[in-house]
Amino acid sequence: MESNPSDRYVCPKCKGELQQQADRLHCAACSRDYPIVNGIPDFLLIRPEESTNPFLHDIDKLGRWARLYETPLWYPLVLTMYAGWGVISFDKIMAYVRQKISPIHGLVIDVATGPGTYGRRVTGNGRIVYGIDISQNMMAVGQEKVQREGLAGMYFSRADVEALPFGDGVFAGGIASGCLHLFPDPLKALTEISRTLKTGALLVVVTFTWNNSGVLKYEWARRRIRERGRMKIFELASLPELLNKAGFEQFEAEVKGGILLFTARKR
Repeated sequence: MESNPSDRYVCPKCKGELQQQADRLHCAACSRDYPIVNGIPDFLLIRPEESTNPFLHDIDKLGRWARLYETPLWYPLVLTMYAGWGVISFDKIMAYVRQKISPIHGLVIDVATGPGTYGRRVTGNGRIVYGIDISQNMMAVGQEKVQREGLAGMYFSRADVEALPFGDGVFAGGIASGCLHLFPDPLKALTEISRTLKTGALLVVVTFTWNNSGVLKYEWARRRIRERGRMKIFELASLPELLNKAGFEQFEAEVKGGILLFTARKR
């Protein structure tokens, strides 16, 4: 457990040091204040409704679903829709993430943590997890779960993946599960995540890939996803180049229907 988790944060705008105050973190370098809301620092530089990502405009509505995330009303339905019936389960995805993260000791970043679905399950045993998300509602539920489960070493902050409130080379590992396909610019997101990782640090990702299974086997579904433009489905062959541009290497992937699980290391 960290003696003072706030010491790990820096200003997401200028990367200056932050001073702890009663209800906020203050950056003396650029005079920005970041409020602490119910124990969760808010590092957003712009409000979600001002973002160029249309998905974020409805983030408060999505946050109302936070309590359903780890129930049979969420993952089983989503995974069946995109992977096909019985192809993969949440437990199998979690086992994959845990297997990859277990050898890591030190700090781990959990990007788009939601209610800490993955971060809560890998914290401890020498790992401290910093989860970031855009939804206060999601993380408020996560805080409740952390307290109820008696976990130490799982911390939340509100932040944009393109402006993370951490210094360079801080984390020994990272998780980005269920989010890469929602970022407006995956290259920018991956590059910023890479910046915060130590050389050789492992990033574990769960996202979507085009496959002839689940709903993705239907042309009407593919067309609708492309037309709406709110979610990206990745071509497996294009990912090594994308990751290389963002500073990663050693790409290794597993495909389960339309679900893509992969790892890459910070170069």
